[in-house]
Amino acid sequence: MQRTAPLAARPRFFHDPAGTLGPQFVGRCGMTIVPMVMWSVWAAFALFLAVLYIYRSSLTRDEEDQIFLDDSFDHEKAQQAVIVAKVARIEPLVRIALWLVVAMSVVMVAYYIRDVLLQLNIVH
Repeated sequence: MQRTAPLAARPRFFHDPAGTLGPQFVGRCGMTIVPMVMWSVWAAFALFLAVLYIYRSSLTRDEEDQIFLDDSFDHEKAQQAVIVAKVARIEPLVRIALWLVVAMSVVMVAYYIRDVLLQLNIVH
């Protein structure tokens, strides 16, 4: 015969006077941190992408679509070359940030599909 501690002496994470909350409930509550972390990471990637888009649009605001045929416009040609160089330098970061947001979105969708399948007891 195994002796157990009285209900009052058992440590409880939640107030449960009837003792109906078992380790499965406590484990399930511990799993709610995963979606919070995933949403936080996704939001950080999306915010980084938004900042890059805003910066790139502020750079291209002064860009002109014209051809300079005369030598008297060399200063404007130089300004346009600087703008194009800055945009070209930031473009790889925009692509990386976009792929990170897409990848994190796929991870989140897969997580929630798996969670639904676990709730329906289709996958163990």
